[in-house]
Amino acid sequence: MITEIENALVDRLIRGLGQLANTVKSYGGELDDESLGTGRLPMVLVTFGGARIEPMGVRGTAFRTSAKFVVIVAVRSLRSNQAARQGGVDKREVGANQLIYAVRRLLDTQRLGGLVKPLKPLAIRTLFNNAQFRTEKVTAYAIEYEAAFDDIAPLEDGLYPEKTQDPANPDFVFTHYAAELSPVSPTLEHVDGKLYDPNNNAEVGFSVKTKEKK
Repeated sequence: MITEIENALVDRLIRGLGQLANTVKSYGGELDDESLGTGRLPMVLVTFGGARIEPMGVRGTAFRTSAKFVVIVAVRSLRSNQAARQGGVDKREVGANQLIYAVRRLLDTQRLGGLVKPLKPLAIRTLFNNAQFRTEKVTAYAIEYEAAFDDIAPLEDGLYPEKTQDPANPDFVFTHYAAELSPVSPTLEHVDGKLYDPNNNAEVGFSVKTKEKK
């Protein structure tokens, strides 16, 4: 689920930001590298920042994850620190403030196609303020979001995941990497029974076949 959410965030930002950013992608250590190519700026990067897990209900057999995702916006200072924050008259001078607004406009309360509860903005933090990278200066901020979702039902005590050949199934990872698996649970194919009329003791048999949900 974490990967699906991260990819959905990146996809929405790519489509929504247009020419506001030269680079929109999952974070790959770009801002940890002093050789950062400033030609890729303005840049918007998405990364997973940990999660809080809480039980749902009194039985404690179901859980909800509140994951933190961070959207990093980074711009270069073409003329001044103020221009880096506020933007300039030249279209190329996209300001960090403009990107912060655009990201929040695109993401606040979004459900990402039903993957999560409405996205909740948490904070905006300064990462760099006119910091030197090679021959240019960079300003960057981190916009933090909470993305809550209900976890997949836990395994029954002592069982392992079942075999699946569906790559979209979260448990496919266990089949793919040859982990121990539990036998596939039998499928309920039909139900047979009888209906009784207490007034005349009549009975009628019935049989119901189940269909696979598509």
